[in-house]
Amino acid sequence: MDIIVASKGPARLYALQLKLRPLQRGTLMPFSGELVHGAWLNWIRHYAPDVATWLHDGNRRRPFTCSSLRFPIAPSRMLDAERNNVHLPLDPEQTYTIRLTLLQGELFPLFYDLIMRFHDGGLTGQHQPFLQLGKQSFLLEEVVLNGDDKAGWTGFVALSDLVESVRQKRGSVLNTFTLDFASLTTFNRSNTIDGQHENRYARLPLPHYLFPGLVKRWQEIAPAELVNLVQKEQIESYIEQEGVFIEDYELKTHHVHFVTHLQKGFIGSCTYRLSADHENATGTDSLSVRQQIHLLARLAFYTGVGYKSTMGMGQARCR
Repeated sequence: MDIIVASKGPARLYALQLKLRPLQRGTLMPFSGELVHGAWLNWIRHYAPDVATWLHDGNRRRPFTCSSLRFPIAPSRMLDAERNNVHLPLDPEQTYTIRLTLLQGELFPLFYDLIMRFHDGGLTGQHQPFLQLGKQSFLLEEVVLNGDDKAGWTGFVALSDLVESVRQKRGSVLNTFTLDFASLTTFNRSNTIDGQHENRYARLPLPHYLFPGLVKRWQEIAPAELVNLVQKEQIESYIEQEGVFIEDYELKTHHVHFVTHLQKGFIGSCTYRLSADHENATGTDSLSVRQQIHLLARLAFYTGVGYKSTMGMGQARCR
């Protein structure tokens, strides 16, 4: 098993790819984000119960995201299988992947230590399965952090470096950017009226759905010295004044099947244009509102966007 190691740091984000191989032939539901989320937490709970307790502490959102299991088949076939909930075959001769992001720096050295101990047989023995998804067991074949994922979904970054890269952007460079929504995405707009709960999900990446959620994610994971670089009120006012709007898009509605329900949403890409109004920031260390929005767009690569990003939904990246 090959593990590519990054330098440790308290304010880093990591996107890993786990390459898995099934122990035997079988089938699995095409969208398994819910199963992957549960299996990952169970693995942590079994081998590091104190960490599992910390992850469950309070009502805060999980400091990680999981993808659904990715099958080595054509994207069009994958989408059809998701829509129709056609269980797909598992072949021990094929490699399957899961994407995992870690949103707090201290999680990576802990994950690395557990993986190495597992690989060396110190936790269960080398021939024990790594994850159980439904009734199917998988061995861990490889962990990729950077460089070898040709699809471009792995990497790591220090939050301070992310800020500095955005700080260097000025002028027309800030005018537009495109977000790809690679897995089913939606925004939970449910509410309770007169004691009746109504489930509502927005199926378009409108700015006032997308960016406030990313602001909240930034506030949850950024260290104290960086957290105030993103100004919630400033961004909300900018969006309300239509400072950011959709210039182009290639979106289509989609749905997947969870264990107990069908979830609707969308996939595709969307290009946003930012008005140059309010470009100047206050203070030498501040970011302009357009720089802040670019920062949030880059953050989405690690945090995901919208509803159930910890269960395979809302995987996004900025072009």
